[in-house]
Amino acid sequence: MKTLFLILIALIFTFLLAPLVIVVAVSFGAEPSVSFPPKALSLHWYAQAFELKLFRQGLLNSVVIGGLAASASALLGLGAATAIARLKFRGRAALEAVFLSPLIVPGVLFGIALLAASAQIGLHASWVKLVLAHIVITLPYAVRMILTSYARFDTTYEEAAATLGASAFQTFCYVTLPMIRPGLIAGALFGFVISFDNVPVSIFLVDADTTTIPIAIMSYLEYNFDPSVAAISSVLIVSMLGIALALERIVGLRKTLGT
Repeated sequence: MKTLFLILIALIFTFLLAPLVIVVAVSFGAEPSVSFPPKALSLHWYAQAFELKLFRQGLLNSVVIGGLAASASALLGLGAATAIARLKFRGRAALEAVFLSPLIVPGVLFGIALLAASAQIGLHASWVKLVLAHIVITLPYAVRMILTSYARFDTTYEEAAATLGASAFQTFCYVTLPMIRPGLIAGALFGFVISFDNVPVSIFLVDADTTTIPIAIMSYLEYNFDPSVAAISSVLIVSMLGIALALERIVGLRKTLGT
């Protein structure tokens, strides 16, 4: 029975990882068209991918927008989670539900709604619309991660600091914040990944100057199909894997998630 279970797990992982392995393998092919397995190995398509302005600009835009959105959502999430976890008032559960509600709203509907709302108020700057939209969709992850850290927080440390004469601000800066830092970092990193990879919301808000890398790849595939797409996709796969490993290395993914 155990052997059968292990085989089943191996098949599931193979099913999930095989497409990624194929994409990476195709990116190293020397042929002018997509083929697997590649008959010869080359880095030509990586050079080709980064020579395309569409991919370079899209990658830069995604990094900047993701960084701004992740930073803002982490700071806003810190304030929201601290209020929910520490203040005693009626409606705390409802307030938490409000902050987490973007998780259950379809991205397409949110993108259309934001596009219509921005048109009504005369907001035409795509950068502003994109950053605001990405803050909204990444904020729930920051709030959830920080609340998880608060749930595992021992308040006796704060009480000891207060007993020793520390002010509320000092206690928060030197006691509370260092102990919830894993959740704060995890929320920011999760937010960056969600923002970086977002399509349903971004597709309604981008223009020629603010195209993100997922939208750039979709636009390129509309008229082209060559291994340069596999090359840029491989770069993104490795980058996201690096972020996941950094998260595990810095704060401990299982510890952060409370598992």
